[in-house]
Amino acid sequence: MAAAEVSRKEGRKNPAMAAGLSLLFNGLGQAYNGQFGKGVLVLLGSLLGLFVLIVPGVVVWLWGGYDAYRTAKGMNEGTVPYRATSMLTIIVFVIVWAVVIFGFSAAAAMMLVAMGLQGMV
Repeated sequence: MAAAEVSRKEGRKNPAMAAGLSLLFNGLGQAYNGQFGKGVLVLLGSLLGLFVLIVPGVVVWLWGGYDAYRTAKGMNEGTVPYRATSMLTIIVFVIVWAVVIFGFSAAAAMMLVAMGLQGMV
């Protein structure tokens, strides 16, 4: 039996949920699809893009939603191998997401404070 046939019988993913999760928490849709590392890359790519210029970050974020949808649909059709996801994986990703978001926010705030203090001297 082909790998695609096996994956189709193992389970189904909800493409709309995958896309929605990725748009709500950038990269979470990839984690839902069993692609934790790819989800972290989407998260970091969108944040770095937002940090440099707003448009690249938004593009990566939207692409993440599209990719999560397309991957889940491919898993259901058997063109992409099915990857199971546990609730623990989702929880760990949300924790990683929060740490990264707060870390970037703190770094940006410190940079703005440093720039402001430098202008006072």
